[in-house]
Amino acid sequence: MNRVIIVDDEIQSRTGIAEIFRRHTPSWEVCGLFADGLSALYYLQDHPEIDLIVTDIRMPRFDGLELISKIREINSSLPIIIISGYSEFSYAKKAVDYHVFRYILKPVSPAEFDAEVTAVENYLLLERTSSGQCFRPEEYEQFMDLLFSEAVSKSNGKAVQKLEEQCGFSFSGTWFLLFEGKEAFEDQMSGFRMQMHRFCKKISADHFYVFLFCQKIYCVLLKQSSISIEEMKKQVQIFLWKFPADARMHAGIYRSVPDDTFRNAFYSGMSALKQYLYISSPVHIYQDQLLCAFPHTYYQNLQLYLEQNSPLDVRDSVYSFMDYIKKSRPSYFELQSWINRIVLSVTKFCADNKLPSSCYIDYAESLNFLYNYHSLEEIEDSLLALTESAMSEAANRAGHSEKWLVRQVQAYLAEHVKENVTLSELGEVLGVNYTFLSSVYSSKTGQTIIETLTALKISRAKELLINTDKKIYEISSELGYSEPKYFARRFRQITGVTPKEYRKIYSSYQSR
Repeated sequence: MNRVIIVDDEIQSRTGIAEIFRRHTPSWEVCGLFADGLSALYYLQDHPEIDLIVTDIRMPRFDGLELISKIREINSSLPIIIISGYSEFSYAKKAVDYHVFRYILKPVSPAEFDAEVTAVENYLLLERTSSGQCFRPEEYEQFMDLLFSEAVSKSNGKAVQKLEEQCGFSFSGTWFLLFEGKEAFEDQMSGFRMQMHRFCKKISADHFYVFLFCQKIYCVLLKQSSISIEEMKKQVQIFLWKFPADARMHAGIYRSVPDDTFRNAFYSGMSALKQYLYISSPVHIYQDQLLCAFPHTYYQNLQLYLEQNSPLDVRDSVYSFMDYIKKSRPSYFELQSWINRIVLSVTKFCADNKLPSSCYIDYAESLNFLYNYHSLEEIEDSLLALTESAMSEAANRAGHSEKWLVRQVQAYLAEHVKENVTLSELGEVLGVNYTFLSSVYSSKTGQTIIETLTALKISRAKELLINTDKKIYEISSELGYSEPKYFARRFRQITGVTPKEYRKIYSSYQSR
């Protein structure tokens, strides 16, 4: 169990981060939540076993940078993550000076934060193995998988070096073989690891290692210089035939070159694997692809229709975007970049409209990693679900907002029935454009605002005519009418009788 403390003067922020730890990283224990750096420092003095500190920068009394500087006086390697709403260069520079593990800007998504915490876990594992700590056999594979993910995600030089030490061979000229399948494969993933080992031993005795990446994809690193690409493809095809048909297995093959980074080699293998999105062949060999032109027109249309709150047009834009992808067949790198741009547009739309993250976060997190998908149709379905969820929430919010405006207008008119309320005055009071306000009110009630105000005035006039002896001109003046004749005319238009006749009719009715 790893231990963390969270330091942030905003209670919602620190409890929110704690909740992310509890939901996304159950191997962590949140040992303390602190509103300022000084309280955290006192706690750390008595609890040196803490493995990670997550802190804000700007806090009262004793800010995050002061806290970090004090910690670094006694512990130079304790991982510290800064989560701040400020991106000023001076803060970032200080963070580098203090060897901060990560500097993350608010708001931070659970997926992004989870990835950073995984990186911390890998760092701690590296530190512990470097200090001679041994793993139980059942823990070693998990450690290697985490180390592999860290080497891929950040191209961490130390992680790559440690990985090479553990594997026993360098990664230059290494085969990167990536395997994935559909539901039946994912349901039995852990059981397939031994099959992967047996396959590797036939090709390269001891110079291989099998990794499970994000519980989705097996990645085999295999050192064998004498085998040709054609022979490797043949061996992989034979291997895939041994799996159940319903596993729908397929593979990508890439051989690293001397100037490759580890991350680039892995994603070249991923690009080969994901050619399955375009061609349903069981084995794909990496090939350099020409860069595809980004579909600016479809993307701009999508942004425009989002701004216009036009769900049908947004849906058509997604279809057009995906049709272009099917025709152009971009590489995995490009496809991920393009999808990320769409996701960013939708999340910006949600932020601009103050929509809750619950309406988009699950879809956005999934689309951030296209290795979650086995077909373009699945990607398309997620994009449609993302946009439809955002548009639906926006429509619901707009509906609630319009109902609220109607209620506010009616309440204000009832309180100011004796005044000559104008549309511009109402708009100013409620903080909306009076033309928009008038349109919303009419569409929701079937009446204009002036008609509602007039109806309220006449209703009040009836009460005064019945319950008081006030003269008609006095009632007219009290209700904001400067001309008694105009008041009488409006009264007759609505009730069918004059004010004088109305009082007489009511008096005669009472006397019966």
